[in-house]
Amino acid sequence: MRLGNVTIVDIANACGVSIKSVSRVLNHSPNVSDQMREKVMNTIKEQGYQVNMLARGLKGSRTNIIVVFAERHHEEHLSIWHTIMLKYLFRYAKKRSMKIVLSPSSGERFEEDETDGFYLIASGIADGAILLENILQDARVDYFEKHKIPYIVFGEPENPNVPFVSLDNFDVGYKGGNYLATKQYQKIAMFVGEQKFLSTQHRIKGFEAAMEETGTEYQVFTGIDTVEKAYTKAKEILESYRPRAFFVSGDERALGVYRAIYERKLSIPQDVAVLGIDNITLGNYYYPPISTVEQDFEALAKCCIDYAIRKIEEPDKEERRGYIFACSVKERQST
Repeated sequence: MRLGNVTIVDIANACGVSIKSVSRVLNHSPNVSDQMREKVMNTIKEQGYQVNMLARGLKGSRTNIIVVFAERHHEEHLSIWHTIMLKYLFRYAKKRSMKIVLSPSSGERFEEDETDGFYLIASGIADGAILLENILQDARVDYFEKHKIPYIVFGEPENPNVPFVSLDNFDVGYKGGNYLATKQYQKIAMFVGEQKFLSTQHRIKGFEAAMEETGTEYQVFTGIDTVEKAYTKAKEILESYRPRAFFVSGDERALGVYRAIYERKLSIPQDVAVLGIDNITLGNYYYPPISTVEQDFEALAKCCIDYAIRKIEEPDKEERRGYIFACSVKERQST
């Protein structure tokens, strides 16, 4: 292992320890004292030594790299939700001595070229994968299964045998709809994304169940997956449908709804209430701050990383296939 003129031998000599001891530190062995680990890591920083992860991967060793595939969304790659989720994935992966590589990807096909994360996995440079979102009949899942690549899905797969970690999306739709109904908003418009995601379908079903139970009038509008689309559709239905409340799948998209409401010279929540999903930090600074269906990003990220590591370390070990997390409504001034 060499970078420039610095080798693992140089590090061992500078520390006054064996090469094996340095190797144990580099490979995150538990059989290393904190004092030894600190001594070696400080010397590594001083000497400018770096591990050649590519060489280690090509030799068939563990690289401690996980590729996170983010759905392209028609080249609208990352929303604020993605950014928050990735922040926690990066943070917890570091605690587990793992590295994350982010790759935009499409669930409709896998791309075997050098710009795609599949190339890293196929070359042995990454140990496994997390699909940050999956679509129905996801081609990437088929690829992983065929090539026996350790992976998990963040989201709800239609195949019960696929390993996954997910928010309870039926519960998201149900709790959000029930909350608005109990606040006596009798005409509700729900904005959700594309129906190719099973999570979207579950949110719709949960919302509709709450509406039927409470006898509340409603309409569901699908394909609303950007702020611009939310703004345009809200302008349209404020003219035609005139809802008393909006339930928007994503606080970020709700910003477009806010603008459409204010352009109509209406007030939030006196004239039209707005409930979002995700509890992004920015939502607390909307005017008024947005009520939202929140999720525990930190717990979800921890479960994702832990599960992925278990799949990498013991791919044949039997365990439960999925982990589902509950949500809760956080009330602010928009409702």
